[in-house]
Amino acid sequence: MDRQPAFKSLCLRQVGGLIAGAAVFVLSLWLIGQLRQQDLVPFVMSFAFAGITFSGLFYFGALLTEGSLQKYIVSDDTVIKGERVEMVTTTASSGDRQIGTYTITRDLFGMSIIPVRTLGGRYLFA
Repeated sequence: MDRQPAFKSLCLRQVGGLIAGAAVFVLSLWLIGQLRQQDLVPFVMSFAFAGITFSGLFYFGALLTEGSLQKYIVSDDTVIKGERVEMVTTTASSGDRQIGTYTITRDLFGMSIIPVRTLGGRYLFA
């Protein structure tokens, strides 16, 4: 591990992804009609769209510019503490918060696809 990732560009990608995700959230709420009539399913779908937008922009942007940041991650562990389950990510060097964000967005992208497929099917075919 001779080269560190460009944390400034990762931070810019993260902020850009957050802004795009928030814009998609508000736009999808408006387009689905959630602002006129409140319902749970369109709200969850809008939130999932926003999650996909944020995580997709950040995760794939990091892959395109930095290559895989997986090499900086020592371990990903799931720890059960009583009734809580926590994801613990250990990075190669201390203070690399964007590496942890990369790991979270990688998981968020996968988790966001599931409610969109499930709720989209219910919304369209129920």
